[in-house]
Amino acid sequence: MKRWTVMLIPHGQGNTRNLNLYALQIWAVVGVFAALSFLAAYSFQRYSVARASVERLEQENRELGMAVAVEPVAVDSGLSETERAEIEQQMRDEYEARLATITSQLSELYDLETRFRAINGLPPKANQPAAFVGTPENTGTGGGKGGAPDLGPDAEVETSDDALMRPPSVINGVYRPSADLIVQEINLRAESLREYEIASDARKDAIERMPSVWPVRGRKGIVTSRYGYRKDPFTRDLSFHDGFDISAPYGSPIVATARGKVVFSGWDKYLGNCVKVDHGNGLTTVYGHMQKCTVSEGDTVSRGDQVGKLGSTGRSTGAHIHYEVRKNGKALDPEKYLGY
Repeated sequence: MKRWTVMLIPHGQGNTRNLNLYALQIWAVVGVFAALSFLAAYSFQRYSVARASVERLEQENRELGMAVAVEPVAVDSGLSETERAEIEQQMRDEYEARLATITSQLSELYDLETRFRAINGLPPKANQPAAFVGTPENTGTGGGKGGAPDLGPDAEVETSDDALMRPPSVINGVYRPSADLIVQEINLRAESLREYEIASDARKDAIERMPSVWPVRGRKGIVTSRYGYRKDPFTRDLSFHDGFDISAPYGSPIVATARGKVVFSGWDKYLGNCVKVDHGNGLTTVYGHMQKCTVSEGDTVSRGDQVGKLGSTGRSTGAHIHYEVRKNGKALDPEKYLGY
């Protein structure tokens, strides 16, 4: 391989040095230098182009801003002052009409919400006053203030059911509310409707958990013994009957009278095969003397789901279902809950 010798001769005193380089090494150095030079030139060119583009855009923006500031209307519409005024009046009338329609619809929605809140028994909601309309300049430098003196915490206030259930409002009673107030009103309506939805779901859940149907599927059977004092069928002594006895064909399906959780399914020394369902809020239903239980403890049942089959187990004189409704452990009259 061809080799080159480079001699390094100092100007003053010193030894001469020889540097031996191969041709490949020299060409590698030249190549690296050329590559770096090309990369620097390319980067500078890209920077120049980008900077020129930014300066051009900034100049166009400045020119556009000046044009808008100097000439708000760039194109001559060719309309006379009278025609322009008529068009502006027409647009103003259309805006007022739309505003009136939106305000009217919001007012109807407001009234509908008031009725819904009353139906669902929503908690009291303070009625917000209408938002301030106007400017300090046309109402005095500091804004007007006044009113009756503080009457203390015992002062009488409006406490009618309508006042307590009324949804809040920022445009109720305001003439020609602004767009901002309308947006605030819409947000309030959405919030109030969400409260109504939550209350409706809670009310639906409470209804589904309220025992209210006949415990024998198909409303079969007849009442053989009601809630209250009666002659005991075994001892013939006066005793209190804390349930409702319904006689029906042996093996008839017995159903849960409301949604709940099975808290007992098994044998009771008096009620025989027995199922107890907890419906929440302290309410429990009991189904006794059944031929068999068809649910297990821990199961969740809905209204109408089968919990067993009618029989005559335990302290019983014949095929029937003993049905109880209890509130916090205290027996209630099931007839008040049965859907005749």
